[in-house]
Amino acid sequence: MKIGIVSDTHRNIEYLRTVTDFLVNRQKIVALYHLGDDYDDVKELEELYLEIVQVPGIYDSRYKSGKLAAKALETILGLNILLVHSFEKDAVEDDIVRSDIILYGHTHHYEMRLEDGRLYMNPGHLKGPLEKNMPPTFGLLTIMDREVIATIYSMQFKPVQTLELLRSEGGLYKAT
Repeated sequence: MKIGIVSDTHRNIEYLRTVTDFLVNRQKIVALYHLGDDYDDVKELEELYLEIVQVPGIYDSRYKSGKLAAKALETILGLNILLVHSFEKDAVEDDIVRSDIILYGHTHHYEMRLEDGRLYMNPGHLKGPLEKNMPPTFGLLTIMDREVIATIYSMQFKPVQTLELLRSEGGLYKAT
């Protein structure tokens, strides 16, 4: 199962559409996870009939008022995936302990790391050509019965970073 991961689109609908087109038509994703800022950007994708799971950014008034949940938990092929915008503000210890994959945004810097059998992934941003000295990037998760492949892509659709992980009862670990 392939899932597209985007964050921090900040009303850049052109980049969001370009990335979604690549993810849907070339990667054949079945779902798109949007990690906030701006929550309403995905309304532009309604005609795709694509499953979209999203969380709001911390500056969204509906986040601040509690009208929108700050986090979402999805289970895909037995893996628990936590979605938050700000890892520091929204991921509590109970969330982390029960999650195999933690997806977050907010910093506009892509990052992937494996820690204590968990994958932490920030896909970066799609705000513009350069934001906080970082080019725009997005992510792709490929979840299979025995392995997970996480990739960060540039806007030229070239992999920037890839982690190939194996699944076990004790969590995820790097394939050798």
